[in-house]
Amino acid sequence: MKKWIVASTCTVAAIASAQPSGDEPPAATEGSGSGSDVGSAAAPAPPLENPYPEEAPPKPVPPPKPRPKDPVVDMPEVLGTPTGWLLPAAVIYSRTALDTGGGFSTDNRVGLGDVAEFGVGTTDRIRMRTTEGTSDAIQPYVTATFRIGVGEHRLFREQPGLVLGFVKSFERDHDGFKTRIAELTLVLSKHVGTRAALHMGGSFWDASLEGQGVDATLHDRSVHKLGDQIRAFGGVELRPLDKSQVLIDVGWAPEFCPSCMPNEQIRLRPLLSWGVRYDVADWIHLESGVRLADIGDANLLDAQIFGQVTFTSWALRHAVDDLK
Repeated sequence: MKKWIVASTCTVAAIASAQPSGDEPPAATEGSGSGSDVGSAAAPAPPLENPYPEEAPPKPVPPPKPRPKDPVVDMPEVLGTPTGWLLPAAVIYSRTALDTGGGFSTDNRVGLGDVAEFGVGTTDRIRMRTTEGTSDAIQPYVTATFRIGVGEHRLFREQPGLVLGFVKSFERDHDGFKTRIAELTLVLSKHVGTRAALHMGGSFWDASLEGQGVDATLHDRSVHKLGDQIRAFGGVELRPLDKSQVLIDVGWAPEFCPSCMPNEQIRLRPLLSWGVRYDVADWIHLESGVRLADIGDANLLDAQIFGQVTFTSWALRHAVDDLK
């Protein structure tokens, strides 16, 4: 009996030792177990391919090319007479002048396609002679300008610049008289080396004077000959220094005299100007000199000292080029 009890006790103890305790998880069998155990034991799954791949980043924009230096602008006027040079396309020109006689003038132009230019301005060179014999400027005297031509060396080697210009004023009422002027010019300009330039041209003038019983025109053949309308003009430019020029020119301007004889009510006066131009920068130029109102009278008391500032701008040209 005792042996049987001992055997039963040993058997029960062996069975109890074979059972898992509550603190230990049961041994995993094939095909069973928690997801965390399987995930930790298995290799990670490869990432899914993106069915909508991102677009490639844009290529970097190259930096803008450096803009070349703007070329030198040959001026459309010496001091008061036109030249055979046109403004480059879309280049803006602006000049403002004052003199000791109280004269004030402006000139604003723009180049058109390297073959023409258009401008609007005022001049103080048109004068009215009074009964006392004095001559006063009619100002402001508004004018419009259009010029067309061919630049230097464009057609053949050593070809001078050739420009045909037309200037016409708006009607001006002064002291009860209405006046108008018009001028047709043809001018040639040529550089002589790198330090000098010559300008030669001819002009064909017309003018009218109306009011208080006076009705005169320069083209009236009963009073004026054809030669009364034709004049020659010219100028010289010398550049002794890189930024300084010496300028001389001879031109013409109408003078009205209502109280004079019919053949002298409209006449053309010669103007002599000499001075200097200093290039402060590529876009700003200072000019000063002396203008003798009538060479024929040799009256130095009527001579005027003038000063003017000229601006040239390539900004519009650059804006047009950037749009291409």
